[in-house]
Amino acid sequence: MASLSTTRDEVFSSLAKIRKKVRKRRSTKKGHNVSAMKSLPNDLLLEVIAKVATNSFDDLCRIRQTCKEFNEAGQEDYIFQHVSIEKLPLFPLRKRKRFSELMRRCQKCGNAEALYRQGVLDLFSLRNRYEFESGFECLEKATAKGHIEATYLYGVFLTCVGGEAKQQGLQSLCSLNGKDLSESRERFMTFIQSMWVNNVLVRKILAYNDRVKACSQCGNLQNNFVTKRGWDDVYDEGDNLNGCGSCKMNREVNIFCDRLRSSTYVNSL
Repeated sequence: MASLSTTRDEVFSSLAKIRKKVRKRRSTKKGHNVSAMKSLPNDLLLEVIAKVATNSFDDLCRIRQTCKEFNEAGQEDYIFQHVSIEKLPLFPLRKRKRFSELMRRCQKCGNAEALYRQGVLDLFSLRNRYEFESGFECLEKATAKGHIEATYLYGVFLTCVGGEAKQQGLQSLCSLNGKDLSESRERFMTFIQSMWVNNVLVRKILAYNDRVKACSQCGNLQNNFVTKRGWDDVYDEGDNLNGCGSCKMNREVNIFCDRLRSSTYVNSL
């Protein structure tokens, strides 16, 4: 499949050219006019629609309204695998049934964002109590697809599990740059603040914050990364800190734990 990085304007421009050619070019079969659109390879139709869908779900809806062929092709699993749903809320205020159906379809088709969201819900939502195994599997699948936020949460989770899993978790976190780390952390906190949290897993994760005080690779103490902010001790998020890569990722997990503690305090049961 071709790259899905074509811009929105370029895609709609190419669509306009296709439509223009279709109007001019008609083939006749047994006395009936057959739309040239129907003669286009299905792979080409899917690729055009997929490029539009990766921009936003709204753009997918619009392109499906342009003609019958696009509408039919826009219902293929490949489209729901690639459609961008990042701008959709975690919990919609209306049309919840249709929204749930959309999320299930995207998840079934292997959409990375849908898998990430389901992983967060299964692991942390009180509604999905004790769905830890399925939640972890969803995170694992989304991480394998290169989803940045899933890679972050997956890395944090494995690091907090400890043992042999910790090194794999640190490696996952090391694959992300500073911007990815901070944005992934804050997006997760936005999600967690919108739900009633199952504190069973939260307590286990926060226990890591109290247990691990030194880097597992170089032995650097985590207290070296702590600074004063008012009355509180907080982990410095600056880049100009001494320590190895694993050392800084341990610090990131501690920052995550601090933010998780403050973000779940009001919503905890």
